[in-house]
Amino acid sequence: MPELVRDHGLVLRTQDHAETDRLVSLLAEGRGRVELLVKGARRLERPFGAVLDVLNLAEVIYYRRRSGLHLLREATLLQDFPGVRADLARLEAALLLLRWAWELVPREVPDPRPFRLTLGFLHALGESPAPPVLLAAYRLRLLSLLGYRPALQGCVACGRRESLVWVPERGGLVCRACGGEGPEVPSRIQRALDGLLRLPLAALLRLRLPPEDLQEIERLTRAFREVQLAR
Repeated sequence: MPELVRDHGLVLRTQDHAETDRLVSLLAEGRGRVELLVKGARRLERPFGAVLDVLNLAEVIYYRRRSGLHLLREATLLQDFPGVRADLARLEAALLLLRWAWELVPREVPDPRPFRLTLGFLHALGESPAPPVLLAAYRLRLLSLLGYRPALQGCVACGRRESLVWVPERGGLVCRACGGEGPEVPSRIQRALDGLLRLPLAALLRLRLPPEDLQEIERLTRAFREVQLAR
């Protein structure tokens, strides 16, 4: 018999399935990323459509099956983050944040931390004057939480804090004396990376970084992600 499960989840993605059904990807508190089949979701009379929009927080009850897709039984809207939806920059950052969660969080691993991290950042985005800063911080923290924390306190090999180069293959910053090659990471970028990873959310809401620094941080973070996840 399928197990009946109740959980909270953030809607990461939806996809049409068959003629009237829909597949919904949730970042669930109890089971990580969960894929649910919603029978008849595209029929006008079905109540689940608006509840399971991307970016919504919902309480779900579903049948967890040993094989095949889990089947949704009930869904109740808990929050739809109006402060995020009302601002284009915040909404764009939130959707990119959810995309990273969908791509990186393992399927059905019972770890509540990705859900709590993502929910906390979505709440913060609703009042953030600088959404790109929060998005940059979220990316680094999600990688760290999933076991891919970059070395930012100095050279990963010797601890030196000068002449540092970004070497994703070795886990972060590496000094030239230990084999680091390429352009050096400016000290302001090093400090920004460390702050994005360590500062509390309240402090992140006050943090301002130049657009060119955020672009460089995104480049470094993406390079780190690609190398670490390819292993």
